Amino acid sequence: MLSDKLGIEVSMGTERHLAVAKDPGTDGAGETASGVPTAEALASFLRHLAGRRGRSGRITSPETVRAYTSALPTAFARIGHLGELAVDGGGRERLHTNIRTAWGNAAPATFNAKRAAVASALAYFGDQDWLTDHTAVLTGLTRQPQPKPDDTRVRDRERIDRLIADKRRPLEDRTLWSMLYATAARAEEVLRLDIEHLDRANRRARTIRKGGKADDLLYDIRTARMLGQLIGRRTTGPVFLSTRVAPDDGTVLARDVDPVSRRRRMTYRTAERHLGAATGGWELHDLRHSRLTHAGEDGATEADLMNLSGHEDRRTLQRYLKPSKEGTHRRLDDIDAQRGARTASADELAARMIRT
Repeated sequence: MLSDKLGIEVSMGTERHLAVAKDPGTDGAGETASGVPTAEALASFLRHLAGRRGRSGRITSPETVRAYTSALPTAFARIGHLGELAVDGGGRERLHTNIRTAWGNAAPATFNAKRAAVASALAYFGDQDWLTDHTAVLTGLTRQPQPKPDDTRVRDRERIDRLIADKRRPLEDRTLWSMLYATAARAEEVLRLDIEHLDRANRRARTIRKGGKADDLLYDIRTARMLGQLIGRRTTGPVFLSTRVAPDDGTVLARDVDPVSRRRRMTYRTAERHLGAATGGWELHDLRHSRLTHAGEDGATEADLMNLSGHEDRRTLQRYLKPSKEGTHRRLDDIDAQRGARTASADELAARMIRT
């Protein structure tokens, strides 16, 4: 049912963005002399994506489907039929231009993700025999090199504590920052929380992880206290709200609106902007990165960290386990202090007496 419903929505959205009119007399994904209409081919791919199971056995997450639904019409804009993607059809250059225009100035990870979405669609078209030599379509549009993780993303513990305790900042923001740090969760996994998802007695919150897996976020006592102040007597609706009030015209989903105040769910962009303004440029992911690094420095096992963060691949987790300068300095100070307080052995005392 999800696939069918999503497919209808996807088809409508794809055609609206592409502004491709169906050929007279065609119905459904009908192939013409120029090939399958691009809008209908994309709608077919997105229906397939919505019902596909990955290697983990889980169906593609709604977030991934939405991301593809947003990106693909932009990439394939003004390409009416798949036949235009032939070597001499002119569509390949248009596709490359669309991708570079939309995401050429974005972060390398963003550019590569959008390019990968296009490559997935092209592979599907090839599997359906709608497109020949689909691997050659993106030739000349190479992935952008992604820099290695920056050690500066690990923020000082004391600075994080001061930030969360700074009452000059709104309680909404401070509670979000505390939740992000305590849970080491991705920002999207926290911002999508509703009050009904909270198990406040056990300091857990039920969310959907990246990839579509349901999981519990684990938070600390400080965050629990702040959540109590933030939520008050509210019993339903989003946990984290923006100051914007949703219009009563159906343009905002009911699940993203507090039923009493009509305030909208806080967006990623708003949360990122507020943190950056308060810290001089920190990003939301810095809190996740810092928490995992700090927990690793404090002796948490690899299994503990994977349980906390939701990682399923140990190799992905490794980027967070490099000790920070702060952590190394603190441990060296502890070693030096222990050495200074150690009781000298009899041989060492005898050697000292001889020297004097």
